[in-house]
Amino acid sequence: MASRTITQIKYLDAPQLFQWMKQDSNSLGQPFRVIDVRGSDYVGGHIKGCFNYPYKQLTQDDKALEAFKTRLADENPTNETMNVVFHCAQSQQRGPSAALKFLRFLTDEELDKYRIWVLRDGFNHWQDVYGEDNSVTEGYEPDLWSW
Repeated sequence: MASRTITQIKYLDAPQLFQWMKQDSNSLGQPFRVIDVRGSDYVGGHIKGCFNYPYKQLTQDDKALEAFKTRLADENPTNETMNVVFHCAQSQQRGPSAALKFLRFLTDEELDKYRIWVLRDGFNHWQDVYGEDNSVTEGYEPDLWSW
């Protein structure tokens, strides 16, 4: 198995993800899926259509990781390269760590099937910019985010 490091994971800015969400999949050219790895802090809003796989579940349970990988494969019947965007609240620890765990879980044959990203600055930044936009954010409760 080839060595896999964090340098193989790219960062995606919120406006770029917003563009992906607003385009039809043909203009992006590849399917994508957003993976929210927040646990209890998932309450109060999330990126529309994301999968919520809490960090502890995804990183401590290989069966959960295998089920996650199967779910992604089922979403991509044409077997195109899929962009998988991980994030947590700030995308400083849980998001990048989950992305790396997923990268290392893939077999060598599966590596070309996925392009792995981390959403820069996580949901905290996303909700600052797009929280009120219900075309890209679901379940948003601004009172939970006011300081």
